[in-house]
This record gives sequence, structure tokens and C-alpha cells, in this order.
Amino acid sequence: MLEHKVFGGTKIENFGGIKMKNTKIRLRNYIIVALVVLLPILFIFYSPVVMAWGIINGIITASVFVFGAWFILSLFMGRSVSCGYTCPYGALQEILNRYIMKKKPKSERADKIRYFIFVLFLLMVTYFVLKSGGLRGINLFASSSQLVILISAFIITIGLFSIVFGSRAFCRYLCPQGVFLTIGTKIGRKIKIPSLHLKSVQDNCSDCKLCDKSCPMGLNVSYMVSNGTMENLNCILCGECIDKCPKEAINYSFIKD
Repeated sequence: MLEHKVFGGTKIENFGGIKMKNTKIRLRNYIIVALVVLLPILFIFYSPVVMAWGIINGIITASVFVFGAWFILSLFMGRSVSCGYTCPYGALQEILNRYIMKKKPKSERADKIRYFIFVLFLLMVTYFVLKSGGLRGINLFASSSQLVILISAFIITIGLFSIVFGSRAFCRYLCPQGVFLTIGTKIGRKIKIPSLHLKSVQDNCSDCKLCDKSCPMGLNVSYMVSNGTMENLNCILCGECIDKCPKEAINYSFIKD
């Protein structure tokens, strides 16, 4: 049993059983700001637009390898590996709405649209790979004026979409990557790999709703706690609900009961 490990600024007190101490998640706040500041550089390494552009041109870009690494890590860390801590596009949406607009997503039902987008994305990838006769090479840092324009349009679209429809609206309703990582998370749980997830203590909950207000994905966290199940495909395991809960009713865990 290991003790006092740190995940995103939150202390893990029992890396087995697992009791997490509710401490400030300041580190994540610094991370999401840094991701947005570094976005002009980070899009070279990761962007679904760059990956799609490369596939259309028969090229494997760095984004393909990043996607692959995130998928493997999602077996153990769920959507936190990308959506919660390392995606600059999610960070941009969160800053726009958490600190500026303070606007939650309008609906929890429309998120099924992203599965349709995911299927379209897979069909597009398959079509262009077959059309080009397969991927012909690797160009990790592909760049062109056309690509810069596409990326700029993508970032502006994400920002506007989030402003209109609420915090992380693109993540909730359109992002195919979210589905990709959700699949990885479900596979990890299915084959019983110890993986990061939220765990609740119902008796500690005072129903103050602070967890609902803090969730950047707009989830009804208090309802999840009262029902004794913290499973939600839209949860990005950011830990904001853990940070805001005054009664330590929510914690991280690595082991399923």
C-alpha cells in the first residue's frame, strides 16, 4: 500500500483502499491556464484537425500518436488523461465559461450527438485511407498555410460554441475524442483494470449542491452521490467536485468495490 501520492494537486492517502483527502486542486487551475497560453504551440502536436488533415493527405502526424497514447492511458486513468488535465481545447472552453461567462451546458440529452459525430469521423478516416491507397509516410510536425487557417477556424468555432451552449459544450456534444476515450475507459473497467474513478460516501453528503456548481461538464453530481453511483460517461475526472465538497463526500479511487 502506497501513501501520499499526488494526482492533479489532490493528495491520495491510501493507494489501495482508497481514501482521498479533499485538498485544493490548485495545480489543475495552473495547468488549464498554461494549456491555453501554449495553444499556438500545442496544436502542432495535438489537434483532431491536424490528424484529419494528415489522413486526408496520406500522412501520419504527431496527433495520431498522441491519440494512441491517450487511448492506452484511458484504460487506467479514464478521461482525466486528456479531457481533465491535458486538452488545450477543453481548457479554452473551461476558462471562457468558468471564469468569464459562467455558463453551464443547457442539456444532458444532446450529448448523444457526439456518438454520431464519432461514427462520421471514423467513416471519413476509412474513406480517405482507402482512397489514398493507405498512409504513405510520417510527418510529425506537418504545417501549411491551409492547416493554420483550419486550426484557427476550429479554435474560434470551439470558443463560440462553448459561449453559446455552455461550459465545455464542444466536449459534451461534438468531440469524437471524448467518445474514443470513453471507449478506452469502458474497456479498462470491463477487463477489470484498476482505474481512476470517483467514489462517494452518501452519509457525508449535506446536499449543499456545491459539487454541481463546480462541475465544468455541468453534471448533476449531487444526484450521483445520493444514488451511490459516480459513473457518468461525461465525467472528465477533473476533481473539482472533490475540491469543493466541504464534507469529503466525494473522493478519487483506483480500486472498484
